[in-house]
Amino acid sequence: MLTLWRRHLKKCPHRAKGREHVKCSCPIWADGQLNGKRYRGSLGTRDWARAGRKAAALENPEAPQLKPVSEAIAAFEQHVQSLEPSTQRKYKNVLRHFGAYCEGAHLGDLADVAVDHLDAYRAKRELARTTAQKELETLRQFFAFCRERNWAKDNPAKKIRTAKNIRPEEVLPYEPGEITRIIAACDQVGRGSYERSRARAMVLLLRHTGLRVGDVAALARDRVQSGQILLRTQKTGGTVYLPIPDEIKAALDALPIPRGAGSVARYFFWNGVTSKRAVVGIAERTLAAVFKRSGVAKAHAHRFRHTLATDILAKGGTEQDVADILGISPAIVRKHYAKWSQARQQRITNLMKAVNFGTFTAHEEKPSVIQ
Repeated sequence: MLTLWRRHLKKCPHRAKGREHVKCSCPIWADGQLNGKRYRGSLGTRDWARAGRKAAALENPEAPQLKPVSEAIAAFEQHVQSLEPSTQRKYKNVLRHFGAYCEGAHLGDLADVAVDHLDAYRAKRELARTTAQKELETLRQFFAFCRERNWAKDNPAKKIRTAKNIRPEEVLPYEPGEITRIIAACDQVGRGSYERSRARAMVLLLRHTGLRVGDVAALARDRVQSGQILLRTQKTGGTVYLPIPDEIKAALDALPIPRGAGSVARYFFWNGVTSKRAVVGIAERTLAAVFKRSGVAKAHAHRFRHTLATDILAKGGTEQDVADILGISPAIVRKHYAKWSQARQQRITNLMKAVNFGTFTAHEEKPSVIQ
């Protein structure tokens, strides 16, 4: 067992009172036996509660190690360096707010953070239900990371009950007339042909391939050959291999060399010199100008993915087909796009007719009766 005591500094007015006096702010030391050997050393703190936890950790090696919240956040951010910059920014944004709260609440170590602290933090944030749910998921990932490294005894974020029946805002596919207006708006943005040709090519790629903005902005020229586009998506790593219409090929062939790329350009929209984050930002601002000029309500780039998925399902494509084309999993397709499948709806209609009316379409086999 270890004994805690204050090692009084020379300037401490209570120095003459010896170890027995602990009501001062001098450094705390520990003295005693550990694993059959004498231990005598500083605990690196002046806080009595924190010193007690440190001593307990020394006496029980299996106990969670004391880790300052700020250091744990820095370690987690280092851990996710391999993820896409956009994902890293989401994590950093949440943990920046959480770290500021812990500092203001004088929660120095992870061991100090309890469920009631997380409740108070979330109440202070005043977020919409969907955003609050996503932030809670990030906190759960963070504490799971800390728990695996024995910096936390448990995962307090898992003890928070999640909201039920959260319905995110429904994303509708574009109507044909809306797409026409968006494409026409490409010829009305920017200062000249350079910006307008780039805007048009971006919109056509989004419309006919369903790629994300990041994949379009960093699209390399060698990824498009013989009327086919082949790439691995940045976000999920899914492989996309699709034919492209002549309209897209013509738009890409007409693109000027990106400014600053020199005489030989490796990419369609990126000069290869600036960061990927910068070129994605430029693409997002270009598309925002196009959407604003088009006058289409709630227009954004991701709606093109919904539009393409809807078209595929309406043409009789399967959920696996949509997953392969968009570079995502069938589970994500079922979650977001299954309701747009006419084939799926027809199967449901036929099934309900069989149950309620005993009728079947000509091409449906009559199901066997369950005894």
